[in-house]
Amino acid sequence: MAEPKSRRQRKFAPRSRTGCLTCRTRRKRCDLRHPRCDNCARLNLTCEWQQERNIVSDNPANCSSPSPEIQVTGPLRSSIDFWSFLSSDLDEASEKKHLLQYYVEAYVPSVSVATHATNYYTSLYVPWASKIHGMLDVLLAISSAQLARRVVDPERAKYLKAVSTRHERRCYAFIKERVSQSGQPHGDVYQVIAAILILVGLEALNGSTSTRWISQLKCAKRLLNNIPPEQSIKDCVEVDSLHRHFTYHFASASLMARVAPTSATLSIEEDPSYNSLSLLPMTTIDPLMGVSYQLCDLIARIQYIKSHDPAFPHITEASFQAIESAIMTWSYDNPFSLGVDLTIALDLIALAEAYRLAALIQLYRTSAAHTSRIPDCASRAMDFVARIPPGSPAESSLLYPMFLAGAELEDAKATEICSRRLNEIQGRNRYENVGMVQKVLKEVWCSKAETGQQRDWEEVLREWNWSFTLG
Repeated sequence: MAEPKSRRQRKFAPRSRTGCLTCRTRRKRCDLRHPRCDNCARLNLTCEWQQERNIVSDNPANCSSPSPEIQVTGPLRSSIDFWSFLSSDLDEASEKKHLLQYYVEAYVPSVSVATHATNYYTSLYVPWASKIHGMLDVLLAISSAQLARRVVDPERAKYLKAVSTRHERRCYAFIKERVSQSGQPHGDVYQVIAAILILVGLEALNGSTSTRWISQLKCAKRLLNNIPPEQSIKDCVEVDSLHRHFTYHFASASLMARVAPTSATLSIEEDPSYNSLSLLPMTTIDPLMGVSYQLCDLIARIQYIKSHDPAFPHITEASFQAIESAIMTWSYDNPFSLGVDLTIALDLIALAEAYRLAALIQLYRTSAAHTSRIPDCASRAMDFVARIPPGSPAESSLLYPMFLAGAELEDAKATEICSRRLNEIQGRNRYENVGMVQKVLKEVWCSKAETGQQRDWEEVLREWNWSFTLG
């Protein structure tokens, strides 16, 4: 009897989470060859490696320093050459395929704090895009908008911006067809909510300073509230993912509630039926919030105490104390048990602590009796920011803590380092709202240098009539 032939084994480069930054960005296996891996050599790409990280001391004396040294490590990652040099002479079908591939291989990794199989940007939104044209349009709109900021050729960039605008209009038409004037959905409710939330991200990418993104969140909130409880249980994964995505942007809305026009604010008090605490127990890393998604829900609730009510001072104080206690005692799940490697887990922990301190800054700004605590929180938050090296996936969600903590910096060296870090972040993810943050912070910092009196960022936003999401 003839011996069965052994199956031929395909040979792959070893799977590694410590490969070069280029392979990790493209989600390809890296053979770890230095100084240039085979993948980068074959495709003539720049092969960049993450440098060793400098850990900031946990010494409390250092944390309370008024001018923290923000340690910036690692190289600035350049745009993805593989996408920059693709031909623009493509038919519409090929262009869509190209942009969808870019969405999966480049856009999603650039905005996700960790790569995970359950990332709803790919596990839910891509399958929906294959069936619902409105979802496909919104993915193509945001992909082409970011790619337009990466490519070298100005004509190619101009063309891609036009492509983004075209798909964005189609997506708005899709939403209009499925949502009545009263906010009641006619169909494809999950896909409509997802499309709206991605459009909020597109507003951030394009650097919009209007309140349109708040109006979009209002619509998404109404649709989420209209999902029947029994349907939420049946489709728990889909509904939970949409709640998470909404909560991330809702936290930014709470920050802008004090400066946006009253008609544009998105307060929980307007609709007490919304309850984001219906989220499922955490079993994975959230692509936008990491292990901080429950904290983002607490951040959104700071809106409750945005003004002091002299008629009921004890209620206001009780609300403040309840949120402060919840923020300080909040504990995140161990990221080491959620399927990420050591370096990413450390970055997610640093990100969570930076968010905690930024949340306290936002809270203490509502109480004159607690403003003296803000400088220490800002210093410690920037220390945690410094623990996350440039090029780390966790860097994509640093805008919220860097804005709140950065606005409290007074030392020239600290502000310079903060500004440089923001420049590097924008160079990697190409989001224009990073530039909006820089303009506001520079106005705050320059006022201190010129007049000796530092302006408050809320005053600057009101004067400029700006409102932007930090997502």
